[in-house]
Amino acid sequence: MFKLLNKKKNNKGFTLVELVIVVAILAILVGILAPQYTKYVEKSRQSADASNLENIVEGFKVAAADVDYDMIPTTGKATFTVVITADGTKITATGAPTTKDKTWADALKEYTGYTFESGKANDALKLKSSKWEMTDTAKTKGIEATVEIATTGAVTVTYNPASIKDVSNKK
Repeated sequence: MFKLLNKKKNNKGFTLVELVIVVAILAILVGILAPQYTKYVEKSRQSADASNLENIVEGFKVAAADVDYDMIPTTGKATFTVVITADGTKITATGAPTTKDKTWADALKEYTGYTFESGKANDALKLKSSKWEMTDTAKTKGIEATVEIATTGAVTVTYNPASIKDVSNKK
C-alpha cells in the first residue's frame, strides 16, 4: 500500500509528450485566428479614419447653420476640401467668406477640438489605416471630403473614395 502512495507522490507534472501536444494545439489555434484578428484591427482603423473625417464634415455642417460663424458666401459657393493622410489633415478653403470675426477655422476648433489653417497640415489628426486609396491619378493613400456651402446655406458633401460612407455607416 505504501509503495502505491509513494509512486503517486513522485509523479508531479506533465510529461514531455503532453506539453508538446498542448503547444501544437496552441500553434494551430494561433494560425487559424491570427488572420481574422488582423482583419478586425484593419477594419477598426478604417472606422476610426472615417469617423474622424465625418466629425470634421459635421463640424462644417453645424457651423453653416450657426449664425455666429461666417460660413455662407454671398455669391457663388464656399468649398472646403478636407484630406486626411499619414502626414496629417489638410483643409483647403476656396471662396470662404471672411467678413465676420469667427471664420470656418474657429468653428472647427470649437466643434472638433482641432486647430486648422487653410492649406497647412494638422499633424495631430493622421490616417490610421494604410489601406485607403483615393481615386486621383496619383493614387494617394488617404481619404477626402469636399464640403460645398451654397449661398442658400445648403451643404453638399462628396467623398473620395466613395466607400468611406459605407465604413462610417452614414448613408
